[in-house]
Amino acid sequence: MIEIQALRHLVKTNTRELVRDGKTVFFVLLFPLLFLAMFLGFGYLNTGGTYHVAVQPSPTQQQILQHAAGIKGLTVEGWTRGSPPALTDLAGYDAIVTVAGGRAVVTIDSAKFGAVKILREVLGDSGIDAGRTEFRTPDGGQPFDPVKASLPTALVMALMSVAFFGTATPLIALRQRGTLRLLGTTPLRRRTFVAAQAPARLALVAVQLLVLGGVAAGLGFLPAGAALRLFATGLLGALMLFAFGYLAASRLRNPEIANGVLAVLMPVVLLLGGLFLPLQMMPAALRTVSDALPTSYLVDALNHDLTGAASAHGLVVDWLVMATAALIFGGLAARLFRWDQGEGQ
Repeated sequence: MIEIQALRHLVKTNTRELVRDGKTVFFVLLFPLLFLAMFLGFGYLNTGGTYHVAVQPSPTQQQILQHAAGIKGLTVEGWTRGSPPALTDLAGYDAIVTVAGGRAVVTIDSAKFGAVKILREVLGDSGIDAGRTEFRTPDGGQPFDPVKASLPTALVMALMSVAFFGTATPLIALRQRGTLRLLGTTPLRRRTFVAAQAPARLALVAVQLLVLGGVAAGLGFLPAGAALRLFATGLLGALMLFAFGYLAASRLRNPEIANGVLAVLMPVVLLLGGLFLPLQMMPAALRTVSDALPTSYLVDALNHDLTGAASAHGLVVDWLVMATAALIFGGLAARLFRWDQGEGQ
């Protein structure tokens, strides 16, 4: 009973401290949203230009032509040539739209990614939502879409911010101030103290998933069937990153140094996860390092749900790797955690 009361008190205290810390709130909640807003703005700014598009014959061809009429910079016409174009040939157009079975395939020049948003809206107005629309380049690749690409990046940054700046750094600061040393003189158990950190942080993760998932759904990038899967991936990824955050905080005692190390670690994880540069464009040595990082499997699962990219490993493998990493990091953190650096092994 005493341990439960201590846990409740610590949860309330920890939640208040987390909310009061302006730096933590900024990095945990606002920074990922500012990053997302920046890319959303970039995506909207890059919708300018002129685009010449052909729509192949289908029952929805006229609807598409009607909804595209009058849009500045967009010239859309029906495909009038005898045979349909090859998938690798744009036949002089910037994009060719093919609709069959209620689904649309848009083959687009990779340099004309500004037309992606416009064509997605035209097709949506014509009754073909984003979940049934595939954009591809003539070589079979994916055209760059800054709005879609920013979603998994923002979510990974949000989860890492909670784990690093919202978990590891506050614990290290408590050790530096001697607060952990004082707690070590009480009957409070380490596991009770660690467990008290989880509720507020998991609540932050849930908010992040709901906000970013809502943005993705509103833009048509997240099908209804993938929402629960995304939520499960986010929570599992958060547990893995929390465990790493506890591991980092288990021994470190200088929050400034820890912040520097963790700040460097974040872009490295994003780069090696393939969020800044496609993995196929990396040297073989970097791809090998990427495969060894559990965070790459989190990125793979998020990319699959948020951008429609093919999973490199499969969702089951991604989840198993994250769960295993969470157990390993958590076990090491529990074993290495000390109230004070001078505490005996």
